[in-house]
Amino acid sequence: MSKTVYSIFDTEFGWCGIVGKEGRLLEIIPFLPTEESVCSCVVSKYTNIALCPGCFKEPKEAIERYLAGERMDFEFSLDLSGYTEFQRDVWEITRSISYGEIRTYSWVSKKLGTPKSSRAVGTALAKNPLPIVVPCHRVIRSDGDLGGYSAEGGIEIKAKLLNMEGNCSGG
Repeated sequence: MSKTVYSIFDTEFGWCGIVGKEGRLLEIIPFLPTEESVCSCVVSKYTNIALCPGCFKEPKEAIERYLAGERMDFEFSLDLSGYTEFQRDVWEITRSISYGEIRTYSWVSKKLGTPKSSRAVGTALAKNPLPIVVPCHRVIRSDGDLGGYSAEGGIEIKAKLLNMEGNCSGG
């Protein structure tokens, strides 16, 4: 059961993939144009991986409901072991940002106890392997600009997610 598996599903925002191992989520690949593009992305990143259509039923349903506009909390078990302590700390703080709220890169850096690390926070968020579950789209620049978003669709998707949650400023 230690095999890495993935599942693919369609949402209102595009095709998504969930990759995991032993019931823990490793990665969410969001918003690609086709099922095939998700498969290609997954197999290019992972070796010894198998498609498992029935896996990750709860996370898939929660993400689909969230993207359909329902307020969701994501309390899934994650495997972030391949990342630095700083990245994991940034993502943990980001997970505490509630639906409909926005915070700044500076706010996250202050919560970390490193108030001058806003750029490093942005870099860590750009490498977030679990968008939506780790809601990096809720972190914007101090001047109100949305900053960046590394998922397919970029800043337009970030704005769409914030609008859906009732929050959008900048652009």
